[in-house]
Amino acid sequence: MAFQQEEAPTPVRLDSLLLFAPGSAEFRTDSAKVLIDALVTIKARPGWLIVISAHTDSSGDTERNLQLSHARALAVRDWMQRMGDIPSGCFVIQGVGANQPVASNDTAAGRVENRRVDIRLIPEAGACSSASMGPVAS
Repeated sequence: MAFQQEEAPTPVRLDSLLLFAPGSAEFRTDSAKVLIDALVTIKARPGWLIVISAHTDSSGDTERNLQLSHARALAVRDWMQRMGDIPSGCFVIQGVGANQPVASNDTAAGRVENRRVDIRLIPEAGACSSASMGPVAS
């Protein structure tokens, strides 16, 4: 009998402007609904690896953008871990900065699209079990 692996769902894309003030990794007061909606999707796949990648546009200092994107990915992870009671070993965090644009940074609309947090669920056997409670990869 062949093993059938469940297909990973489409990544959840969150608009950073809905979650964070510009240049900040602190959540906006009205960001809870966006986060709760994402958490519902994640909780529907218990045991799957959760990869959180935060992105910026290319405006400003490259190193600062990398630091900001990493801080935002950590903020999303920390919130989901706390509110969803998800073990830390279930997460991989990536601060990508402006290195993976989905639109041109030459226009305001493109820069808005590039400021995002992507959450991918990976069906990796044993990735998120109580036995795999190791450190979070960065």
